[in-house]
Amino acid sequence: MQLVGNESSGWFINTGHPTEVAYCAGVGLGISFELELARTTKEPVLLFDPSPTGCATIAKSDLRNMHFFPIGLAAETGAIEFSVPKDFEEGSYSVPQEGIDKVQFPCVKLSTIMSDNGHTSIDLLKMDIEGFEYEVIDQVLSEQIPVRQICVEFHPWLKPRQTARMITRMRKAGYKIVHKRRGDYTFLLDDSRYRQLSSSSTKRLSTLAN
Repeated sequence: MQLVGNESSGWFINTGHPTEVAYCAGVGLGISFELELARTTKEPVLLFDPSPTGCATIAKSDLRNMHFFPIGLAAETGAIEFSVPKDFEEGSYSVPQEGIDKVQFPCVKLSTIMSDNGHTSIDLLKMDIEGFEYEVIDQVLSEQIPVRQICVEFHPWLKPRQTARMITRMRKAGYKIVHKRRGDYTFLLDDSRYRQLSSSSTKRLSTLAN
């Protein structure tokens, strides 16, 4: 395991396999992880964040070997409601919460993004997407999308009782926890399961993307 990036916005990842295709959803206030990762990946790191916070961070960042998309990663494609930040200095737009003003951002589901970018598998998927992660991972598992490594921050205060359920489902699907720091988890998919999913993904993903 290796810390990629700094203590504030970095992630621990397994470096046993080379990372060629990396998707990172949720920019927030810092992208030290993506900046360091982009120095080693064969293909550009793809970043996704529709929020003013994320767009402002990107505007002052060096995007060498990175491509930024001002869209959200979600379980469906279209305009989706977000709650505005409780603390605008911190800047996190989240899943809709009762009593908090809402705004809509364009979002796209993972299989469509993969199809648009010519990918049939992902080496690393990082998500810090403020409550939307549960539905996205559910979709990854249900649609059998080959993702070797998942770095995710769970937000149980936004989606109560979902984290334990999600971890159980991921384990049953072949993922194991290889690192945990507070709410940040790194999961690695069993090698044989990853190869199995990858071998049949092209046709399956072309159907899912439509």
